[in-house]
Amino acid sequence: MHEKEIKRLAKQENDFVAQYASSVGFSIRARTVLVEGTTDVELFNLAARLELEKTGVDLLKNDLAFVAAGERDRGGTNGVNRQLITLTNMARSFLLPSGRPKYRFIGLFDNDRAGILAVKRVREMDFSILEYKDVFRLWPIMPLTGNLDPKTMQKTFERENADYIGLEWELEDLINPMFVEVFLAENYNALKKVTPVNGKVHRNFTPDGKARLHRFIKINAMHEDLIEVIQTMKAIRFYAGLPI
Repeated sequence: MHEKEIKRLAKQENDFVAQYASSVGFSIRARTVLVEGTTDVELFNLAARLELEKTGVDLLKNDLAFVAAGERDRGGTNGVNRQLITLTNMARSFLLPSGRPKYRFIGLFDNDRAGILAVKRVREMDFSILEYKDVFRLWPIMPLTGNLDPKTMQKTFERENADYIGLEWELEDLINPMFVEVFLAENYNALKKVTPVNGKVHRNFTPDGKARLHRFIKINAMHEDLIEVIQTMKAIRFYAGLPI
């Protein structure tokens, strides 16, 4: 749906949630995932497009959107927390005729020191926001479980990732390692540190190296290079109560 159409519908329905989102440059849907930056959004959208072209399955449909909380000092973990609290509290007051909220918002963080601290901070600011329901960290394994109770989800996440406890994990770690090695062969100075744990590898890129990696992905990535990103998107759909 184009931005003009979203604005038109928001005005017609007196949809103050969509009106606020539009005012800060967000194109929201029934389920919206707030991420730290625009490169995250671009990677998720690219993965969705490649999956649609390959399998005919649309992971975004008209019910899911990934939105960057902002750019530079307006984005990052603080930006996600700020917008998550605002939008979640607004959404609780805008209900469908059934009495259920029209919108749901989820915050998604890297599983690093900043992400762990961000989850703690958002919980301190608003105790109604729960990890494994309203905020998630990226883990090497994003499990699909039949029970979406946050406490049960936490146990499942910790059990499935027991071999990787303490391993930092970011969206770029979901890229096919062979694809990343091709990139590094041409950009050897893009990498600061490599941390392998039980078959999983976290790569710490320089800021410029990460930017170059995303440009390389945009130009060269194929469906098989983003399989784990696609699986993560399916998991997020499941956590958000959407069909996968």
